[in-house]
Amino acid sequence: MIPFVVVLSAFGSLLHAEEERPTVEHVLDFLKEKMPESLDLLERVKEEEGEEGYAEVVESAADLLMEYLQIKREEGAEAAENFLDEERTGVHMESLVEAWHEADDEAGKREIRKEIGKLIGAQIDREIERGHRELKKLKEEVEEIGEELAEMKESREEIIAEELREILSAEKEREEEEQEEESDGENAIKQSWSQEKNYARPYWVNIPEHDNGEALSVIIFLHGNGGNARGLQRMVLNRYPKVASQFITVFPEGYRESWNIVSERSKADDRAFVEAIIRELAERDDVKKNDFTIMGISNGAALVNQIAIETKLPNIKNYISAVSPLNGFQYDGKNFKSRGEENDYEDVARPLAGKRLLNISGTNDPLVPYRGGPSKAIPAKGGKLPFVDAEESIFLWASQMGYGGKKLSKPSKVNGKIDIFSYLDGDVVHFKVNEHGHNATQALSQELLLEFLKGE
Repeated sequence: MIPFVVVLSAFGSLLHAEEERPTVEHVLDFLKEKMPESLDLLERVKEEEGEEGYAEVVESAADLLMEYLQIKREEGAEAAENFLDEERTGVHMESLVEAWHEADDEAGKREIRKEIGKLIGAQIDREIERGHRELKKLKEEVEEIGEELAEMKESREEIIAEELREILSAEKEREEEEQEEESDGENAIKQSWSQEKNYARPYWVNIPEHDNGEALSVIIFLHGNGGNARGLQRMVLNRYPKVASQFITVFPEGYRESWNIVSERSKADDRAFVEAIIRELAERDDVKKNDFTIMGISNGAALVNQIAIETKLPNIKNYISAVSPLNGFQYDGKNFKSRGEENDYEDVARPLAGKRLLNISGTNDPLVPYRGGPSKAIPAKGGKLPFVDAEESIFLWASQMGYGGKKLSKPSKVNGKIDIFSYLDGDVVHFKVNEHGHNATQALSQELLLEFLKGE
């Protein structure tokens, strides 16, 4: 791998899969303006490693852009430019090291060594300057804390009186009671498995305000690998306010931030966990018993597929899988398969018919290949996790749900960058999101989501 790839791959992913990421065009514009020397390296990647290697580097560059923007937003333009200076130095350093190894004469090596020494010195100078800034900031904070403490000492009696008013306020107590009625907050299902005994697995419930007393439909949202319920909850409530105002929304927490599909960190029975949540909620008077939707992103979408394959609960009406069609364990080319206690996927499964399904997949996904085959990054037994072609996957589901025709070779309609493949009058649908990768969920507007949920 060449230096630019090495440098960029050192960055951790700034955002979860469900959060917004820049387009390829934005990334290239950013590199052209801020790191023009990297464009030659990108071309070398394309020549040496092909389109797949090029796509990986662009994804890493997108992480770099997002980190730059976050620093600029939180710390200011100067800090963001200092951050980029360090990244440019890193790229230059890696290039010089490679050139030093390739140099044939000692004179050339000495010159390169001097250049590397200058870069190291510049890095040290930056660290010293950064340390001075941090020290100055700490001194200012200490002074502010001292002033606050002095003010608190002078206003001690007033503060006590104000706190008493806050604590004993009848109005505040009524507000808290109303908030509790609007949202059940945190709940838990207890489970035991190889990693835990009698473990309380949390999930959060949000109930919208409604005055007509009618029961509401429920959507259960499953986060991606490395994500969490509270983060996904914030994203859904902000991105889909109309959905949150019309549906009870539920956010379960995956054990160790993952869902147990093939080779994840969690070994829990996640289908049983979600089914227990459904049974519990179905007992409520304000819930429509047989109108549950499960929507998952990435690893959460894989669990959506697994539940659709295995569950016998009649309550679930809709399944929505974002950026994860069927994998090669869930469908072996002939049959749907149950996970099994040891994740062996040996037993043939018979999914319940008559369900509605929506899948969203990006054509440029570097983790889950749109046309199927093994992932370049997701592990599985014996190598990398294989996937079924996204359009083939939705056709398999349509056939299982009662469709008897041929697989669609062209989209039923087009909505912007989304090619829509619709079976069974819109009950089984695939969104092919062009020019998007593992962030294809961004293309699912709340209008499109509501359209599918309401069967319009």
